[in-house]
Amino acid sequence: MGKLEDAKILGGIGSILQIVPAVGILGYVLTLIGVKYVSDEVNDSTIFTDMLYAVITGIIGVAVGAFTLFFGVLSSAITGGAGAISGGVGFLVVIWIAFVVSSIFVRRAFGKMATRLNVGTFRTAGTLYFVGALLTIVLVGFLLLFIAFILQIIAFFSIHEAQPMAPAPMAAPMAAPMAAPMAAPMAPAQPAIAASAPPAPQSSSKYCASCGTKMASFAMYCPKCGARQP
Repeated sequence: MGKLEDAKILGGIGSILQIVPAVGILGYVLTLIGVKYVSDEVNDSTIFTDMLYAVITGIIGVAVGAFTLFFGVLSSAITGGAGAISGGVGFLVVIWIAFVVSSIFVRRAFGKMATRLNVGTFRTAGTLYFVGALLTIVLVGFLLLFIAFILQIIAFFSIHEAQPMAPAPMAAPMAAPMAAPMAAPMAPAQPAIAASAPPAPQSSSKYCASCGTKMASFAMYCPKCGARQP
């Protein structure tokens, strides 16, 4: 049996016992253990921390309120004044303030559980718990608290129907652009060799057999004396 299954059973049963006066403290302990299992399973320690602060704040409030009430009653017994009344009023005020502060931590813890477990009923229960704590000075506050406990029970027993939200995957680092291969160095341009025209054939020459005048070898007559050449 996994921790979420344990949290469902312990938190659900503990929430039911919280509304039973005789075993209310046991209910709070079981619920706190269930919240611890949820906190471990979703890797968010602040969930359990907030709920623990809520319990500690409530205990401190009850202790301070009881001391205020005791001091008022004792003062009234010694002096015979209205110390008991003022002590009673002080007790109620301290308890109310501690209850409101405690409900803030409960709402924070339930809000995180609603997000991590995909069970929105936790968020609704936390909100009603906070509003009910504020309005306990009137009758409607106790009604809201009762509804909040009912929703808390439903939320814990709904855990098995949802899976914890997986942390968002980290984006893969972008691959560095591949460096373009370096171009091979260009060979120095070879100077173009100008194609030289073949030299014009030099025409051979000859001399006139009659007068000795120099003439082209293909001439048939001497340009000077007109003699026919052999």
